[in-house]
Amino acid sequence: MRIDLPLEVYYSKNKKFILNLNNYRNAHYRILSSAKKIYAENLVDRISYPKYEEPVVLTYTYYAKSKRRLDVSNPCSIIDKFTCDALVKAEVLEDDSFEQIKEVIYKFGGIDKENPRCELVIAACSSENKY
Repeated sequence: MRIDLPLEVYYSKNKKFILNLNNYRNAHYRILSSAKKIYAENLVDRISYPKYEEPVVLTYTYYAKSKRRLDVSNPCSIIDKFTCDALVKAEVLEDDSFEQIKEVIYKFGGIDKENPRCELVIAACSSENKY
């Protein structure tokens, strides 16, 4: 399964929460709660996939808006947290613990000025993986 994920969430008409560790660390808990709720609602509405009962690997590929220097784990860690909670809410995953999610991979996909995003690929663990 492949899902395009946003890099920001509007939690009010003119205010957005940019999904990265710096903003997450500094944000008020009410803003975090609101942003996380809106993110989950938007994602749950777009997902119509069956439930994964077996362990999975999550691969996040980040496409930046500009050539500005970037630590990929900074935005991906927060996108991962928000997304995993939404996938559990949507019942795509039973749980977001290590028993269900065996591996999380962050990758840089390049620059996409027209459509900056983070793509998530959910794949069942192969029998070759020894988890």
